[in-house]
Amino acid sequence: MSDLRVSVVVPARNAAAWLGECLESIDRQHPHEMIVIDGCSTDDTIRIARSFGARVISDEGRGLPAARMLGVRNASSDVVALIDADVVLPSGSLERLLDEFESGGFDGLQFGLASEADGPGYWGAALAWHHNHSRVRTWFGVCATLMRRDVLLAMGFDDSFRSGEDIELRIRLEQAGHRLGVSRSTVVRHRFADTFDCARDQWLQDGAGMARTIRKHPARAGWLLALPLLASVRGVGLSLARAPRYVPYWVGFLLYNYRAMFGEILRPANRTLSVGGNAAWLAAARAAPMAVGFLFWALAALVLPPAQIGLGSAVVSAALLTVQLGMLGVGPATLTLLPAEADGGRRLIATSLLTVGTFSLVAAGVLASVTHSLGSGVGEAWNEPLVTVLFLVTALCAACAYQLDHVGVAQERADRTLVRGLMQSGVQLAFLAGAFAVGIHELTAVVGAVAAGALASVLLGLHQLGRAMVSPDWRHGLRPGPALRLLKPGLPNHALMLADRAPGYLLPLIVATALGPAATASWFIVWMMASAVFFVPQSAGLSLQTALAGTRSKPGLVGSAIRASLLLTLAAGLVLIVAGPFLLRVLGPQYASAWVLLPILLPALLLSCVTQVYYGLCRARGRLVESTTVAALAAILAVVPAAAVAQQYGLTGVSALWSVAQATAALIAALRIVALTRVAPAGASGELPSAAPGHPS
Repeated sequence: MSDLRVSVVVPARNAAAWLGECLESIDRQHPHEMIVIDGCSTDDTIRIARSFGARVISDEGRGLPAARMLGVRNASSDVVALIDADVVLPSGSLERLLDEFESGGFDGLQFGLASEADGPGYWGAALAWHHNHSRVRTWFGVCATLMRRDVLLAMGFDDSFRSGEDIELRIRLEQAGHRLGVSRSTVVRHRFADTFDCARDQWLQDGAGMARTIRKHPARAGWLLALPLLASVRGVGLSLARAPRYVPYWVGFLLYNYRAMFGEILRPANRTLSVGGNAAWLAAARAAPMAVGFLFWALAALVLPPAQIGLGSAVVSAALLTVQLGMLGVGPATLTLLPAEADGGRRLIATSLLTVGTFSLVAAGVLASVTHSLGSGVGEAWNEPLVTVLFLVTALCAACAYQLDHVGVAQERADRTLVRGLMQSGVQLAFLAGAFAVGIHELTAVVGAVAAGALASVLLGLHQLGRAMVSPDWRHGLRPGPALRLLKPGLPNHALMLADRAPGYLLPLIVATALGPAATASWFIVWMMASAVFFVPQSAGLSLQTALAGTRSKPGLVGSAIRASLLLTLAAGLVLIVAGPFLLRVLGPQYASAWVLLPILLPALLLSCVTQVYYGLCRARGRLVESTTVAALAAILAVVPAAAVAQQYGLTGVSALWSVAQATAALIAALRIVALTRVAPAGASGELPSAAPGHPS
């Protein structure tokens, strides 16, 4: 048989376990030449390569993109086959793909990939299942691909990419008009190592590669940022339908993909984030886990009756309400005080966590006692002692997790908050799926999953602080002095925070009492989806407060915060309007009819951009009485008539009532922002002067 007019390039580093079978399968195809690019291997890679007659060239450890390009430059054929060491070619497959390549006029054509595990364990099987059932099978890549040598020499891989170079190359090739494809008829074996380390490395490389591609091609940023989340949502859905045991795999996929992204995006040289970047990360930290949270409640809704879902959502809302009650303004005070701490805030962080944890736990006990005495609504849940215990654990851990969010914002590292948020929601989903899998189809499964997620978030947050060398100083944090230092500015903030946040957690409890648990389930699902959008303006307000309190206050911050908030909120709102009705239909007719609430809530969410920036400005400048009055007015309008409106007009009336309250607050806030930003000295900065030392903020 005559040689095929193809030069085969195989990059390999410590690939002795697979390289022999790979090269043997290539050698049977009779290519013109085989070139193995060695990445400074310490095993038998070089010996195995030479035993099959391959030419071995060292890339001196410069990485996979450089290795591939080195092989292409040394190739002598016009067509080059890039084959990774984990690929095995069936007999005659290279010739068949070459025929398809030439007849189709391709510049690049990838083999179809049939992925398999290199072992009987879980992780290899999960990786293979992912790739065999995902859309990535139809995306052009370079792990087993024919390409024209002159095209590769002209376009080239970007050597600065250690991963994701195939995605970045594909973008440039498509932009240049080259013809690319993936074969449907010629398929090769693609193997995955059967270890967690292999899966983790794959996830980290994917995330880092997408981050680098985002930096180089910012026009693709929106799609690439959302890609791991969309893939996870799709993967979990397919897993639940076909292979539930792979749900934990998708949790790891989501967490590690975004973890790798965080090290590459929106992180300037001084390791802190801009106001817009900090707000964007904090918004993502609130919103992104809501997508996984939707899967959590969707899974619960598919297994449990609406009455149980409604009671579970009421318990969760009660826990979050106690967090707001127990915060005592410590979170906003942290934003102001922590940036100026000489020790990095080790004592202040410890004090803040101990304070909010203690008072939230007390508030949870009081709320449980009061609602149990009332009997109806959420009070029914306390008839089960285990639910009560889990409720208290949830309140304690959620309070500490929420305070760690404030610490992250104050340190201008809200990206860490996103990591913890994804961890929390991922653990919740995995815990719930595990509980259902072993036959626990009760309220305890839902509440226990929420408690487990909150605990995981706290543990990860403490680990993050330790790595940043700002571990809480628990011994000094127990002293009353630091607590009083936090509470002095915190308590004046507390009324504002309660007035602003409490209605969101009170409304599910009111609906549960007025309309029953089934209606509460529908309200909670819709409210959760809307909250994912509301976190955007809320994050902008908190980031503005931090910037005004720190050393980076500069002209135009208020206007910049409003513009960024409006843009991000509008984008998130459009996604909500388009995707919301579909997602509700997936849950069933009980929830599908609630889609009409979304268009009612969205305008109010946009208006809250102005309100939340106004609150952030007032917190930083000590105008707490004024801002609390505005927030209290909105709270009264939303909460006081809620029970009567719910009985008369149902959930539509409750939504309209909340929207009217938000619109009223936004109108007042807009007028006040205009007035306040006009009184800056010399009229030059467009911002207010900083508060005097010791002034409450």
